[in-house]
Amino acid sequence: MKELLLMSLRDTLESLYQLVPEDLTLSPPREESHGDYSTNVAFLLAKTLKKSPKDIAQQIADSMPKESFKVEAVNGFINFRLRPALLTREFARLIKDGETYFFRPVERPLFVQIEFVSANPTGPLHVGHGRGAVVGDVLSRIFQRFGHKVVREYYINDAGNQVKMLGLSVFYRYCQLWGREREDLKKAFEEEGYKGRYVIRLAKDLKAFYGEKLLELPQEEALTLAKEYAHRRLLEDIRETLELLGVGFDSWFSERSLYQRGLVQEVLELLEKKGHLYQQEGALWFRSSAFGDDKDRVVRKSDGSYTYFASDVAYHWEKHRRGFQRVINLWGADHHGYEKRLLGALRALGVEEGWLKVEFVQMVRLLSGGQEVRMSKRTGEFVTLQELLEEVGPDAVRFVFLTRDSDTPLDFDMDLVKRNTSENPVFYVQYAYARIRGVFREVRERYGLDPDQTDLTSHVEGLRLEEELKLVKKCLQMKDIYETVLQNLSPHLITYALLELSKDFHFYYNHHRVMVEDTNLMLSRLALLKGVEVTLKTAFDLLGIKAPERM
Repeated sequence: MKELLLMSLRDTLESLYQLVPEDLTLSPPREESHGDYSTNVAFLLAKTLKKSPKDIAQQIADSMPKESFKVEAVNGFINFRLRPALLTREFARLIKDGETYFFRPVERPLFVQIEFVSANPTGPLHVGHGRGAVVGDVLSRIFQRFGHKVVREYYINDAGNQVKMLGLSVFYRYCQLWGREREDLKKAFEEEGYKGRYVIRLAKDLKAFYGEKLLELPQEEALTLAKEYAHRRLLEDIRETLELLGVGFDSWFSERSLYQRGLVQEVLELLEKKGHLYQQEGALWFRSSAFGDDKDRVVRKSDGSYTYFASDVAYHWEKHRRGFQRVINLWGADHHGYEKRLLGALRALGVEEGWLKVEFVQMVRLLSGGQEVRMSKRTGEFVTLQELLEEVGPDAVRFVFLTRDSDTPLDFDMDLVKRNTSENPVFYVQYAYARIRGVFREVRERYGLDPDQTDLTSHVEGLRLEEELKLVKKCLQMKDIYETVLQNLSPHLITYALLELSKDFHFYYNHHRVMVEDTNLMLSRLALLKGVEVTLKTAFDLLGIKAPERM
């Protein structure tokens, strides 16, 4: 409907002025009473046409076709209200087409890679990782719904010092379990080692797996085996936790493979040939300040080892060579300063601007009893994502993680999402769906009529109440919302819209009976509920939450 209105507006502007501004937009006005859409196009044209926005707006409003929209000029703005005939016609299409109504496949599908989570496999996932996982998963789902080919990828940091220190930490604890205190490792462990209880658990597993064997091996060999074992086990734990969250990946890409294939050295040679690297104090530097960064960055240290930045550049160059037409990275908020240097390196390599889009995911603060929860009751350490999933369930976790823009800090009230009340957002939207399914069951039992098998499209014209048309409109506008999510990478807009739709539905349900004596009126109201059900179920599938038959 928005597209229909935009086409009509463009035609009118072309006819009146032979001019259509590039930044012509339509958006919902701040107050619903002003209409369904509004445009400031008169202000955009005022300077060129040398007329007041008020006069231009009135001229456009007078010239617009009025069959589908009521058009009104107000103080230079033009407001549009969808007419009931258009609403019911489109709503009948929604009921007939089902979820396909909301997603018109793009003309030119892209080969898209979305890289998310990518947490270092040196410990369990925390709740912040979970938020990134949900955002990445929902973005992947919506790109696929519009016809794009999507590869979900997890980048495994398995080549740096952190993984080495993990191996040292586990081996150090393993030796302690055998009563062997390793003084030669103690300092490194105390300064840089991992101290969590999970390290002791891994050391116990290592002992059960290898017995005393590692004590008899040369230290470097023992450390390597401990590192590989701990890394593999933690990756398994990460996979299992993500599976509980309903998140899967098409590709798990190893950082180590970049070195094994010589890609890090290859990309540095390419940058050097292009004149973007220089030597200073024995180190190799990338001229990132030439691309908007605040200073140049080291890619190879004076001791000959590569920096994480070097492998990241190689990784993204490798993504480009794999043929991805668009790449989206979801990073933790602590990586904000990293974006410019990476984008600069890609530009230096000749990668087209806009190929990589970085979205940042802020941390999550857990609350219980009105207080912040920092430590797990079970371990006395940070609360893991798996513990949160076990405590409140994946539906609550997924939904709440999407109730704010991902680049905004989020408070997660664990007590709230356990309540079966309207204050619990995930209960509130799922209860709307369950209520509709309950009505349908009762209609089948009482009248022998199955709303799931009955063509209700011809009955939508009977929807005339303001509350009914408002619900119709909210369902239809989900189509615009999905387009916006695709363009702006903003999946939180889905939960906003779901909460609004559920609020209007619960109000309608509490004030209007569906099973009435007037058969035509009942069928019209069943058609309304069918359209709302389709809309809710489509959104639930995108969000990865259940559509419960009963609650």
